[in-house]
Amino acid sequence: MQSHLVRLRLGVLLVILSWFPFAQILISVLRDHGHLTSDRSASSFRLVIWGVQIVVGLVGVLLVGKVTINEAKRAGWRRAPGHLWQLFWRGSEAL
Repeated sequence: MQSHLVRLRLGVLLVILSWFPFAQILISVLRDHGHLTSDRSASSFRLVIWGVQIVVGLVGVLLVGKVTINEAKRAGWRRAPGHLWQLFWRGSEAL
């Protein structure tokens, strides 16, 4: 697989994962098993998870941004979204 295709798909996946509510799901599971007993520990845990998710999202934006800028230089800013869409779904260079 071409490196720009991997960067594009991985970047989109990371951005999507950065929005997934991992903190709330993990807090619920940990409370059910008795590992989180106070609201303060849950809040601290939530902040740590959110911090990790922010970093993951920024890495995703960085990966997609590099591909987007290269595509915009190659095809122009107006055609870049269509070319990126074709690249993401079909895995080949857009015409």
